[in-house]
Amino acid sequence: MGLLTLIVLFSARGLAAQSLTVNAAGDALRVEARNFAFLEGPVLTRLKEGRSVRVDFELTVLSKPEGPIVKQTVQGFTLSFDLWEERFAVSRAGSPPRSISHLRANDAESWCLENLTMSISSLGIGRDTPFWLRLVYRVQDLAPVTEDPGERYTLRGLIDRLSRRREEADLAKSVSGGPFRLP
Repeated sequence: MGLLTLIVLFSARGLAAQSLTVNAAGDALRVEARNFAFLEGPVLTRLKEGRSVRVDFELTVLSKPEGPIVKQTVQGFTLSFDLWEERFAVSRAGSPPRSISHLRANDAESWCLENLTMSISSLGIGRDTPFWLRLVYRVQDLAPVTEDPGERYTLRGLIDRLSRRREEADLAKSVSGGPFRLP
């Protein structure tokens, strides 16, 4: 019985760890996601190697948990790492472009989510209408491929190509939540 209680507590903690919350500022709908880290693993390695990384976020409002899409927005960010100061810089693509620097990893992740907004008036749903959210990020900037045409059909080229695809699949993450109501 005690083991079952521990399992339930830890699984509930894991579910709550990736929960989404919604808040509004004027006409802007913003999302917060606890423990939705993306500056880790291969992304962090690339940044610490001095390469910049582009991360695209997709925020989707759904009318049901897996239901039809009400509205979707995509926002891209370019991240870099200052090797001397060991801090991150983030630039938002689009209009108007924005950027910030000298951030710790969790602050850079939070800044990206703060700048991922959606217009509440464009949703076309009432304040009492429940909706669900899905937040996805995908890393777009991968290591530049410099391939010798002669290596295209070698065993080494095949291994490199297959390992890159597997690594690319690991560079995406999503979290869903709901039901929410407009604040």
